[in-house]
Amino acid sequence: MPTVTIGFFPREQFSLAAESLQRIFDYTHIPFNLIMINCNTPEVYWQQIEQVLAGRSNVKVIYKDYYLMPNQSRNLVIQESNPNDDFLCFIENDVLVEEDWLSYLIQACEEHPADVAIPRIIEGGLGATKIHWDPNLGQVHSVQTTDGIKLEILPATGDQQLDQGSHRRKLELSGEVHCQLYRRSVFDRVMPFDDVVYLDWIDSSMALYNSNIPVVFEPKSVIHFWHPFPPERDNLDYFFKRWDIQQAAKELDEIQKKWNLAQMTADLYFVEERNRIGHLYELREELKAVISADKPFILVDEDCLNGNKIIEGFQTIPFTECNGHYWGIPTDDNMAIQEFERLHQTGVYAIVFFWTAFWWLEYFTGFHDYLRQKFPYLLKNDYVIVFELG
Repeated sequence: MPTVTIGFFPREQFSLAAESLQRIFDYTHIPFNLIMINCNTPEVYWQQIEQVLAGRSNVKVIYKDYYLMPNQSRNLVIQESNPNDDFLCFIENDVLVEEDWLSYLIQACEEHPADVAIPRIIEGGLGATKIHWDPNLGQVHSVQTTDGIKLEILPATGDQQLDQGSHRRKLELSGEVHCQLYRRSVFDRVMPFDDVVYLDWIDSSMALYNSNIPVVFEPKSVIHFWHPFPPERDNLDYFFKRWDIQQAAKELDEIQKKWNLAQMTADLYFVEERNRIGHLYELREELKAVISADKPFILVDEDCLNGNKIIEGFQTIPFTECNGHYWGIPTDDNMAIQEFERLHQTGVYAIVFFWTAFWWLEYFTGFHDYLRQKFPYLLKNDYVIVFELG
């Protein structure tokens, strides 16, 4: 039977780590060793983790009193693992595995054969169905540019798409790095985990591609990638270090040059989005300062904050609304205005546009003009736009 070590480490926060770790022990039915990276984990979460690890002999804990980024943790796992292992599996601490996930990955490597195996990744908690992957990472072609021959990464098409089909297949680019299985021998040929923070999935994909490392996608192996929204307050220091905008902007240029790419398939939007999420607690305080708990308001957020602690205690009405629930995007300006007026007649105090719905104000220009002409701004920043209706 192949020997395998699982490396377990944080990605952007710590609050899901104990649950994630418990599922690894519950749903992995082959022998394995575990290397647990504790890099300045807040005490409350480390105590939860210790309860999961208690009495287990197949665990090695590596402690650092400072934060490590995911690739730093991956390289530490390689360094600290048994050099005679057949496989190393890297898994981040906000991943929830399903039954026999690891057995399927090893089987795929052995039977395909391949040196790296990638599971099917579901975005969200247990019960979710949305596939999480980067559709921009399909194939690599050489192209002639004014600066000479460069590489171009093309989007996935047809059977390359990970949201289609149920059969394992070869991948030209490995893609998402939330959970990956490697043959130990790969690291004799290439080190795919450079000192990269934001663009780790693109950098490692190109490193494997450049070294002709065969990669297989195994849809039978299912994991869930879940990031709580927003992170707990005691996770924010690590969260903001992980999503440093200046570091990300620097990497966009560095990775493009490193791999001689004609253009990048990523931009700063995702990092900017993560930073907005990290500031949601501040947004809550700003809303509390201008809208008291006894004043109902219309919330335009495409249902992003439904049930979220950020709006707990507020009286929110979704827009559009039917029987108290979010009904969807208006068909046109007239529908938006009519729906707004219907809700306005109920005595709501304000209408709040969350940043996920800012595009409504650009697309429904008639609706936007209608609001601006009739109502003053109560609050306007990068996170919300609030019109006072009273």
